[in-house]
Amino acid sequence: MLRIFAITTLLFCLSTGCKHENSTETETPPESAVAKEIFYGKIVVQASFVAGDSVLAATLATFSPEFVEMYFKPDSMRLIEHGGLSNGNILLYPKLKEAWQLDTIKKIAYLGEYSDLGDPSAALKDLMPDHFAPTVSAMPGEELIAGHPCTKYRVLRSGIIPDKDTAYIWVAQDINFPALRYDIQTEINQVAVPPNLLIGYATGAVLRLEVKNPRYTRLFEVIEMSEHTYPEKIFEIPADYQKK
Repeated sequence: MLRIFAITTLLFCLSTGCKHENSTETETPPESAVAKEIFYGKIVVQASFVAGDSVLAATLATFSPEFVEMYFKPDSMRLIEHGGLSNGNILLYPKLKEAWQLDTIKKIAYLGEYSDLGDPSAALKDLMPDHFAPTVSAMPGEELIAGHPCTKYRVLRSGIIPDKDTAYIWVAQDINFPALRYDIQTEINQVAVPPNLLIGYATGAVLRLEVKNPRYTRLFEVIEMSEHTYPEKIFEIPADYQKK
């Protein structure tokens, strides 16, 4: 099965292991949690990379989508990837614990299973703390991304960033996203949300994630945001689709 951005996540953790609580680097705790407006509407996440290794560059270009559309409402989410081989087209109903993969060619909706790292058990959080609350250190200056002022942080410890990699996040000062950290598996596909959502920083919307290692630099950035903007019937399974 293919994965949206999961190929990249595997590259993050391949051979080096991920940053964890045994790191000896000086740590600065994350900013204190401040209530921020939850953003509902459309966002577009663009993925790009630079790699000196032509084989690696070709692999990333083949498997990884160029950008992902996501639509958020309190009771539903739609994710559509563009480019790459995974062809993720996911419809989620979190309150119902339902996840559907839509095959727009054959007009079939496949009911799937997903694990939500945004709603973990206490035991899982104790077992893998850095997957749910990465440790970061604030960097000087701020930047405007998709119309929102952002603070830059270096990621000191994280469950998805290899120890030898250097990672930065840019966090919106005024908004947050719903806690959507899904890994969805259906009969035909396996799909994960983009890593800037998967990283688990919870006190603000992560609008950019940059990861650098000796082989490549990977960037995930929100390039478009439209509040309360939804195409007609975007959260519905079309009536002429077969459900499996």
